[in-house]
Amino acid sequence: MDFKTMLQLPVLDTKTVINVLQEIADIERNEERPQMPQVSITTSSSSANGFFVNYDSDKHTILLCDMYDRKAQFQYIEVHSVASITVSNINKYSYLLSDGNIPFVPEDDEIPTVLQLKKDIKALEEEVKANLEKGFSIAFNYNGTPEAIDKFYASKVIKLLQKTLSNIAADNLAKTAFTDTITTVNFCLGLENKTVQEKEVITITIDTSKGLKSFPKEKQLQEQIEKGL
Repeated sequence: MDFKTMLQLPVLDTKTVINVLQEIADIERNEERPQMPQVSITTSSSSANGFFVNYDSDKHTILLCDMYDRKAQFQYIEVHSVASITVSNINKYSYLLSDGNIPFVPEDDEIPTVLQLKKDIKALEEEVKANLEKGFSIAFNYNGTPEAIDKFYASKVIKLLQKTLSNIAADNLAKTAFTDTITTVNFCLGLENKTVQEKEVITITIDTSKGLKSFPKEKQLQEQIEKGL
């Protein structure tokens, strides 16, 4: 984040910051090499430092973790006692701390080429064929040449499909319904999460209006797919 971008950040209350940290942690924990937010929390009587791991809104408790000499350390902090929060290691998530005036921009090394997307889709087809014991055609539908941000989102959709179709394969009833009905899976990016089935083709639209935040969860996508079978 550069200085000019930093000056665009609004003042947020600690509850909002905690919710944003939870959102970041949920994204990062699914990455191959998670980069969890680092925080320093001051309470009414003490302070705590560590990697933000989880926040339970029902228990009103934050979990921080850290490693010292290869030994794990856990800290549980009651939200009501939080007086201030210092946040670091979230440079690429500055857009989540803004009020919408800072756009989401993925890192250059996170943006795949169209060729890489095709390779990833081919690998997914092979994996799905092995899990569901039937071959399927999978395609990313787009107009013209996809923008960098579209290629980034497409790579995330491929991972989402991988997990969702794997879950379907593990459920005998869902597996049978899917393999008996579908031969082609198309996906595209849009402004809503929906699935449309026409004969043996299912088209999945993924909402990117709020970035990854508007993506459906695996269970939600599975339910959408199964509803149309």
